[in-house]
Parts: sequence; structure tokens; C-alpha cells
Amino acid sequence: MEQAAARLLATDLMTRHRLSGWRLVFDNAKTRAGVCRFARKEIGLSGPLVALYSAEQVTETVLHEIAHALAGPRHGHDRVWQATARRIGCSGERCMPVDAPSVEGSWVGVCPVGHRTTAHRRPIRVKSCRTCSRGFSPAAIYTWTHDGGPAPMDPRYAAELARIRAGRPVSPPVPLQVGERVRLTGTGKYADLTGTVVKRGRTRYQVQTRAGLLSVSFTAVQRAR
Repeated sequence: MEQAAARLLATDLMTRHRLSGWRLVFDNAKTRAGVCRFARKEIGLSGPLVALYSAEQVTETVLHEIAHALAGPRHGHDRVWQATARRIGCSGERCMPVDAPSVEGSWVGVCPVGHRTTAHRRPIRVKSCRTCSRGFSPAAIYTWTHDGGPAPMDPRYAAELARIRAGRPVSPPVPLQVGERVRLTGTGKYADLTGTVVKRGRTRYQVQTRAGLLSVSFTAVQRAR
């Protein structure tokens, strides 16, 4: 869908559902179609994905985020949000269908038998092919290239791969659920900050903290004790 047409569609829906004081923005996100930023009173749409979506898919995305705005920041994808979403004409599903258009990443991973996956960021955890093995398998680890050629991997990735090859298997992180309390790890300015998971994407959590809503890699959070 053309971005100008998507803007008209989205702003009309926001007006219809009385999101007074809210604004619409487009961003360059490639792994999520929309976002509701409560602190800024802002609904964001992915420009790259909108360009691939039909009018019906854009409508679904906008209504999904409007439902978040109406339900409030404490509800995530719970029953309150779902009821709100369905009331305004959204499907009430947490994610777009798996066959929805997607933007391929510049990082390409290929398993030993040729199955392919992509990523938009340099991988920091070792991954194996889910087509070859439902669980993690050292025999099905992806080999990564960036923009068509070899590239250095993140030091954390290299260290984990070395441990696996040395025969000391590393378990993948346990998925956290929406509503769980978590603590941010690492050494950055948000280290040790606690919050609540309000959304789970393909590789990152949306965590509500006292510093606002943060997008955090799966590997950078752990359950709060």
C-alpha cells in the first residue's frame, strides 16, 4: 500500500476511534508492523512493511495499535485488549499471520543442508535450523553472511559457538511470557532495571519499565527474582 494512502487510512481510523492528541508516525522497523507508544501518544507504522501490505493488512495493523491505545499500557494482549480490539473491528490476534509479507534481513543464515533464514541484526546467539530439528541441534547450526559475503560475528556469538564446538552445549534462552516481571542484564544504562513484558516479537521483548517502554533482545533479560 502506498504510504500516503496508508496515512489517510490510519488517521481516519484514529479520528473515528477518538484518539484525541495522538499522532501517527512511520519508521523503518522491519520485524514489526506497528507499535503503540503510550508516553508519546504515538502510533507508529513500519514504512517497509506498509509498502508490502494490502489495505486490509494495514487496517488490521492500525486497529491492533488503536486497541492498545484504548485499553491502556497495563493490558498488553490480555482479555481486555482482545475485547477492545474485536469491538473496533480488529481480529484480536496478537501477530500477523505467518504468511504475511515480510522484509528480508541483510544477514543470511544457511544450515548444512541449505535451509535459509534471515536477520536484520548481527546475531548474538547461535541458532540452528528449525526445519532440520525442532529443538536446538549442533548439527544444524546456521552459517551467516552479511550482504552476500562473510562478516565477523558478535563476540558473544563467537564465544557460544566455541563452547558448543568444545562439547559444552549451551541451552537457548527460555521464552518469557507477556506479564512476567524481568530484569535487564548487561552493562548499559538500563542494566538491572526491572519491568514487565508487554509484548513478545520474533527476537525482542517490549518491556514496560519506570524509564518507559523498552525494546530488549531476548538474550538481554532474565526473570526477576
